Parts: sequence; structure tokens; C-alpha cells
Amino acid sequence: MSSRIKDQAYYLVALPRGEVMHWAAIFQQELAERYGVYDKPYPPLHITVGIIYPENEQELQKAARLLDELFSRAVPFPVTITSASCFAPPYKSLNLSVERNAALEAITSKTYELLQTHGISAQAMQDWDFHISLVNRIFARRELTGEEFQEACRMLQDISLSLTCDIQKIQLWSPAFPPLSVIASFKLGAVSEGSE
Repeated sequence: MSSRIKDQAYYLVALPRGEVMHWAAIFQQELAERYGVYDKPYPPLHITVGIIYPENEQELQKAARLLDELFSRAVPFPVTITSASCFAPPYKSLNLSVERNAALEAITSKTYELLQTHGISAQAMQDWDFHISLVNRIFARRELTGEEFQEACRMLQDISLSLTCDIQKIQLWSPAFPPLSVIASFKLGAVSEGSE
């Protein structure tokens, strides 16, 4: 059945801006070049705030419409980064840790509840370790060796960080890359802005 896409996960991602994006891009490039992990374009920097498992194309489009309604009434919310994190093998992921806050948790829980209410399968994010992945195995030209992973992890964790930004845009992405496939783009607070 060609319309079945149940096995495929779609990612709801918050897009960092300002100093968060600036420094994340610098760290990603330095790691990618030092270890020869990626060919360009590098995987796009983002914070995963939801994972959706639609049954078919129609359900995917329904999810996009529901999320557009939800996010148009949401307000931009802050994210803060004060440390790095490393996800051990098999992930071998080098990240910037995103601190949990009430606004981030509200966005993820409302998203999950809305989709579940409409019968669309999604991942509950209450135990999710929010992060911006700089380098990992996914889309990599080659995987970091164990020694490289440990070295890069130590380097990142030695960096003193205090970065903040407001999230104003969330997108729904297909997992295919490259190129990046954006299913839908949502501007937070679009309804309130338009009515003022």
C-alpha cells in the first residue's frame, strides 16, 4: 500500500536563533572538519520537540493542520544552553544540552496530547533529553572512533557556555537528508500578531 508511511518517523523541531545558532554552527563545523565526519551540507541544527508516526500521507497532513492551529496560538519561548552532553555508543552523539523549562515542556506535552486526541501516534517527550546535536553517526561520512568520541566529548565539556534565544519557529521535517525536506513550517504566535 503506497500511502502507508507508519514505519517512518517525522520530526517536529524548534529552530535555534541568535547566539545559540551562531555558536552551535561554529562547534559543528570545528568538529566536522577536525574529524572528517560530514560532507557538506552539514545536518541542520535543531532541537527535537516531537516525533510523529503517521499511518499515511493524509494523517501527516492532518497533523500539520492541527499543529498549525496549536502553534499559531503559542508564544515564542526561551531556550538556554549552559553545558554540552555526549550520548555514548551506539549513538556517538556530541551535543549542546538544552535546559528543560516550563515553556518547553508545555509545548511538547500539548503537542503530544493534541495528536493523541486525534488518533495520530506520537512520542511522549517527558523523558526526552533536549539537545542540539552537533555531530553523530546519522548522515555521517564516517563514524567517530571510540578514542575520537571520548576526545571530542572532553573538549566540548571543557567549554564554558551561557547561551539563550527565543524559539519563534517550529518545523515538521521528513527524516530524509540531504536535502532537507520541510513538510510544514509554523511561526509561533502568528494569530495574536496578525490580530493586533
